Amino acid sequence: MLYEKCAEVSQEFWRELNEAEPEEVARRTGAIFQGGSYQLPFLNRELMIDVKEKRINIAGAGDADPGFRACLTALLYLIRLDPAALGPLISAMEVPGGANFFQSHGPHALPNAPLEERFGQDLAGFLEAGRRLGAEVRAAGDASLAFQVFPGLWVEVVLWQADEEFPAQVSFMVPSQIDRFWHLDAVLGLMVIVVRELLAAAGGSN
Repeated sequence: MLYEKCAEVSQEFWRELNEAEPEEVARRTGAIFQGGSYQLPFLNRELMIDVKEKRINIAGAGDADPGFRACLTALLYLIRLDPAALGPLISAMEVPGGANFFQSHGPHALPNAPLEERFGQDLAGFLEAGRRLGAEVRAAGDASLAFQVFPGLWVEVVLWQADEEFPAQVSFMVPSQIDRFWHLDAVLGLMVIVVRELLAAAGGSN
């Protein structure tokens, strides 16, 4: 990923948001529009999205930069996504085009390796990090956590622990139909956000 800072998000997305009808955006997404800004739940926190100033901050975090991926997906969520039209969670590889787009290495690599390394023998740490982020525990793998990144937009992380025969394995579940609204690079960015937040919540490096 060449971009890391919020300011590097395309100005076109800001123009689209500025031209959108705030009442429609709020009704569709669940964001609150007040005083020229959207208040958008983000995991266990809230993003403040100032349309006029083209600025996004995490509530209570001062001027800390939320990062390119968080800002990009927040804007794409507001301008393009209809959470009510998303379907049940499916493997990221089952999203149309996903088997070709998502790779084990390179720029489109799924971000499973850092989680496998950090939590492959630490199931309790995985669950505790998820709890800190407000995740729901689901019944898949040895442990599974579902994160509502934005209202109605879920990502599930499934962990199989390492044992004497097999290494640890992590897989990702995302909403079916998400490809109707987002390109797959944005879907990948959503998964990377969850991974970084999990590692940060566990005290791991990102």
